[in-house]
Amino acid sequence: MKKISMLLLTLVVGISYNYAQVSQTTKENLPAKNVNPLQGLRKANSTDLDPSKPLMLDRVSTPMYTENLTQVESDDFMQLMSNGDNLFDVYIDSNKEVKAYVIRKATDLEKSKMVKMKTDSEMPGKSDLLGKPALPFSVTDINGNNYSLESLKGKVVVINFWFVECKPCVMEMPELNKIVEKYKNKDVVFLGLAINQIDKIETFLKTTQYKYNIVADAKDVVGKYGVTSFPMHIVIDKNSIITFSVNGLGPTTIEDLEKAIDSSVK
Repeated sequence: MKKISMLLLTLVVGISYNYAQVSQTTKENLPAKNVNPLQGLRKANSTDLDPSKPLMLDRVSTPMYTENLTQVESDDFMQLMSNGDNLFDVYIDSNKEVKAYVIRKATDLEKSKMVKMKTDSEMPGKSDLLGKPALPFSVTDINGNNYSLESLKGKVVVINFWFVECKPCVMEMPELNKIVEKYKNKDVVFLGLAINQIDKIETFLKTTQYKYNIVADAKDVVGKYGVTSFPMHIVIDKNSIITFSVNGLGPTTIEDLEKAIDSSVK
């Protein structure tokens, strides 16, 4: 479902969670021989979550469980995350570090909020970024090339916020590479802002091709743009205005991105 990651994350930080441990019902669903994977953790309240630290919804960085505390396997991850009936609870340790997610069925009230947010987000002028001037940035890619918003004025700038362990980020790379090739001779600059350190990125690139200009350790820009789910794409036009913004990988994400670039290039 388009923009589902953005909606899920908005609900995570917008709906007040209580501090209860795993519910009695959930505990009863656990096989007696299994150790509770949420032992010592508590469900996070929205005030527990640091907005500058993105939630890694990739199942690799942080384990993810179903309501009966069965660990989610990779084949089920995308299906569960794209299901409009599901939300996830965040579990943290005593230091408020995120240690696990539990996917659960949304309540009727939460579903109604999801529908409203989806409707609002698709209405012109409702996005926090669309139509606004891009926020200044200055970065250096892994090959030593420098880019700043000021120096790129007059060009279309396409930014992808991503990280190595993000499965949806990696899944979309072949299609993103095709887009880079399509606009090779146009005034379009593609920046891949990753939160990983350069050594991890260089290891990743030995087995995976990614044709964006890749910037390592871009947490400052990630925080500045309020990125809370990955991948996230934005398009900045030649006048440094944001004309497109989307979170997550949905069925039309790549198509919508390409249309936005076409519109900004004209």
